[in-house]
Amino acid sequence: MDSNVNRCTVDIIQRPSALERLAQVSVDTMAITALPLDCWLKERLKNWVQLSGHEGTIVPATDQTLWKRKAANDYTEAKAYRSLMQDPLLDGFVPRFYKEIDYKNDSFIEIQDLTAQFTNPAIMDIKIGTRTFSECDVQNNVKRADLYQKMIAQNPTEPTDEERREMAITKLRYMQFRERESSTASLGFRIEAAKMPGGVLKKSFKKVKTRDEVTDTLRAFFGDHPEIVRKQFLYRLRRLRDAAQRSYFFKHHEIVGSSLLLVYDDFHASAWMIDFAKSVPIEGRIIDHRSEWKLGNHEDGYFTGLDNLIKIIDEMAVH
Repeated sequence: MDSNVNRCTVDIIQRPSALERLAQVSVDTMAITALPLDCWLKERLKNWVQLSGHEGTIVPATDQTLWKRKAANDYTEAKAYRSLMQDPLLDGFVPRFYKEIDYKNDSFIEIQDLTAQFTNPAIMDIKIGTRTFSECDVQNNVKRADLYQKMIAQNPTEPTDEERREMAITKLRYMQFRERESSTASLGFRIEAAKMPGGVLKKSFKKVKTRDEVTDTLRAFFGDHPEIVRKQFLYRLRRLRDAAQRSYFFKHHEIVGSSLLLVYDDFHASAWMIDFAKSVPIEGRIIDHRSEWKLGNHEDGYFTGLDNLIKIIDEMAVH
């Protein structure tokens, strides 16, 4: 596996990154200057869609790769990807990882662009797991006004009297609120964002909570040929689950804040596991990803969410 990773790394290094050639392109805004650009890059930037996360944290690098921004001293996701690259069972179910990069006072990881193999695809980001906060967040008692504002924007009746007086809440309070307000608490996953068939970008699924609401959203996402798309996703997700359940990585890692990326076009559909910025190795225990979380056991409900997603898609069959 090491030789494959090294060979891929060499291939990428030999092909200059788009951002290296651009120099004048702002990583934050992707504002393009009058520099001459390759036609493929112009088209790629024009059609680039970042579904979730803070704008500008993920940008095209080459015609096949992305740069994902990270904190300068945060190596968690890079370490997770290196471990994933060593797990043969997960080969093809996660983006290929190439390298870490420092560029103009910013730090990135370079990973495979999973959408590059599709033509005008529909894309959905699904946050997986019954727990979306890390265990260290439990100890963080800092109260934030911005999270209070986000909470009341979604549900004005949620704050307690004390929270209304302070107009601030902890990150843990906000994350657990989001879990209850969405399908995370009940189903173990929630739809974060989607580029729907026809190109409409939707990032507001905060009120999609019940099984029926999730089913309706997925049915709309599957487009004009729902049964064909449904069967392809069902087959892929079952294979993904089987591989993940047997993998060393899943047995020995807490996986929080990770997503499934569902992508399809007129020719094929596929799904991958993405986002491992909060995936950390756990020593001295095996994580089953289905047991109820209690502080210290590091269970995250990843397979609970995947089980429910597969069951919902299976039950959407047209009889």
